[in-house]
Amino acid sequence: MRPGCSEARNQPRWRSALLRRRPSAAIVISSAALLMSLGGVGYAAITLPAHSVGNAQLQNGSVSFMKIRPNSVGHVRANIDQLQERVNGTCAAGSAIGAINKLGRVICNPALPSEFGTTSNSTDVANTATTVASTLLPAGPTYLAFANPMASVTSGAASQHVTVSCTLTVGSNMQTRAATIDTDGTANDVSTASIPLQTAGPAGATTVSCESSTAGTGTAPNVTVTSAINALQTSSNN
Repeated sequence: MRPGCSEARNQPRWRSALLRRRPSAAIVISSAALLMSLGGVGYAAITLPAHSVGNAQLQNGSVSFMKIRPNSVGHVRANIDQLQERVNGTCAAGSAIGAINKLGRVICNPALPSEFGTTSNSTDVANTATTVASTLLPAGPTYLAFANPMASVTSGAASQHVTVSCTLTVGSNMQTRAATIDTDGTANDVSTASIPLQTAGPAGATTVSCESSTAGTGTAPNVTVTSAINALQTSSNN
């Protein structure tokens, strides 16, 4: 009997079968590939050759702003047809900013824009629109107008919820905003609220009109609105 034969016969059948069935080369290779796919991502990432990742390898949206190094993208690398740089520069005394180019540089006009406006006027308003201030802007240029109506509510003997709505009209354009004032029922107590308005428009009639509505019991409180209009010429500085 050859040496080792009796020992082989004494092995359990499952162990003998396992010894006879060694893994093939294909199984070894596929197992190694599986281990690399599960745990070798970090290794692959740090061994990529330089310049091996380009536009074709990047999925849309795969690079977020958090992955971009701060201050690494300037106007040289950005599409300035889609972006505008931060505004910089000033104009000399007696001149005014007329435009801002794509690089953020100001373009100055040689003269200040013309200004138009009214003095403050006060009017009692109720549940129908009432003109508080008005002016006529000269024909020709366009304008940017501002108004800041101040609503004052004198309360009666009951708690009430007052809404004051004002509209700034410049030519054919307008902006409407509202403010709410809650009274506490203290007789003759005065509460106020401001309603800032701004809109651009063509020449023509420019007005501030307001109205008020009241929710609650008792006599409606007295509502007074005070406002002025200020307008700047925007299309030219002549």
